[in-house]
Amino acid sequence: MRQHLRFYRHRWFKVWLAMTALSAALIIMMEAVGNHAVRPAAFFYGAAAGPMALLVAVHDRTGIGTSVPGVTLVGMFLFGGGVALLLGGYFDSLLIPDGASLDILRVGWIEEPAKLVPILALALTGRHLTKAAGVALGLSCATGFAVMESMSYAWKNVDKDSAVGAGMVLFTRGLTTPFGHLVWTGMVCAIAFEVWHLAGRVVVTVTIVCAFTVAATLHSINDGLLVLDVPVSVRLLFPVVAAVSYWLFHRATGDLSPRVPGGAAALAVRITAPPGLQPPAGAPPGRPA
Repeated sequence: MRQHLRFYRHRWFKVWLAMTALSAALIIMMEAVGNHAVRPAAFFYGAAAGPMALLVAVHDRTGIGTSVPGVTLVGMFLFGGGVALLLGGYFDSLLIPDGASLDILRVGWIEEPAKLVPILALALTGRHLTKAAGVALGLSCATGFAVMESMSYAWKNVDKDSAVGAGMVLFTRGLTTPFGHLVWTGMVCAIAFEVWHLAGRVVVTVTIVCAFTVAATLHSINDGLLVLDVPVSVRLLFPVVAAVSYWLFHRATGDLSPRVPGGAAALAVRITAPPGLQPPAGAPPGRPA
């Protein structure tokens, strides 16, 4: 419990605080001197604060950031997230003409598949089929999607209110999107890539279909609670949906752990193994005598 209460010491919190503060500073400066050229930067830092904090927290817990080359993760963030937003935006407009109606409950069944398309395209090549790699790719694509979507909402709010109002939208979404877009896609990828790694190829199983169904349902319920005209008592279920979503993601990735360097592994063997099983000097790390 003491460690949980000291969250302000963790890297993820420092990342979130620094990016949020920088976004707020840019917005304040923009309103004070009227320099609107910095608006995209202010919106980007605000939109990315929450998702980037979650990425850091997950990497520190699981070490997934080293499972895929950095250039691949950046590409999935930039282009995978962009393709997902392209597909999601098109089909949202096509199938949900009135965002305030019950049609909003279709959103999860549109945007969740859209985020999986770039990931599936890479998985079909046979590369990066490990569970750790799948989670890293899923979170990268979902982060790109969430950041660009949050920026679009902020831009809409500027037309109605001001940059300060847009900043509040970014702050709110920065607290919610990590427990939405990122964990939904991350959970599906964790389950799917675990199956694909064992099979050696992309296959469709009942387990994967069930995981996707849960993610899409949680996504639709989340959006319905935010958009539909429901009683306040029902709207209070929003944090419950977020908590359940994160819990499912945490359970799906609970078996992932950071890679142990060779030297650390060898030291662990020498410390924990009985004297007769310790490797001799010069033996390869981790191999008993």
